[in-house]
Amino acid sequence: MTPVVHADAAFAKYAERGAYHWREIGPGLIAHNAFTAERYRTVIDRAAAGAAAAAKVLDYGCGDGALIGVMHRRFAGTGTELHGFDPNPLAITMADSMLTERAIGATLHRSAADLPDAYFDRIICTEVIEHASSPDNLLRDFARVLKPGGRLVVTTPIRLTEQPEDPNHVREWFPTEFAQLFDPSTWRIIAHEQLVPAAAPEVYFWRPRIFARVPVFRLMCNLLSIYAGVNAMSWLRMRPRLFMMQMVVAERTAP
Repeated sequence: MTPVVHADAAFAKYAERGAYHWREIGPGLIAHNAFTAERYRTVIDRAAAGAAAAAKVLDYGCGDGALIGVMHRRFAGTGTELHGFDPNPLAITMADSMLTERAIGATLHRSAADLPDAYFDRIICTEVIEHASSPDNLLRDFARVLKPGGRLVVTTPIRLTEQPEDPNHVREWFPTEFAQLFDPSTWRIIAHEQLVPAAAPEVYFWRPRIFARVPVFRLMCNLLSIYAGVNAMSWLRMRPRLFMMQMVVAERTAP
């Protein structure tokens, strides 16, 4: 069964804001979002581990294609085959436009049914599963298109409240709940991490009076992200009790 992805108001962001993920990973000191950039770097790092030089990689829920753009830079010259899928027609149209404009070769799919069985070595699905009306079907589709021994990297917000604070999310999970979605007959969990301190966004957008409402910490984070390729909170080794994002890295077992 093909998974049904909840087409909620979050996808309206593309109509309202255009291909905003590209701005969030770009060099603009204010437009850049160090947390989006760090999330992309992290999922690519986890997906790349142990991959063959000519791996086939799918960004499932690729949106405007920004993550594919980052992967293109990361895997340049390795023969990596890049693919993207998104059920939102406007997102795919934007992804095609942005990637073509930058001469980035990638195969974009408008239907999950078009994704070939047991074809991909790596699948990345970041901040998508919480929008799915049937996450079990989503995971079954990952298992269908991923080769045995292939690697899946999935991120989603950690549940902090009874109901998701973001009305566009169908469901969020505590870490233990999320790990239980991965059927051990199909998946071997390699790692389950909690990432990005929950306090960090508050500091990131803080505009203190003493600095004339200038977002000083955001500027510092973005400088480190753009020119050093690091997230300030990770670099400073800050470890608050609460975390915002969880990530599962899992291997597809033999059918």
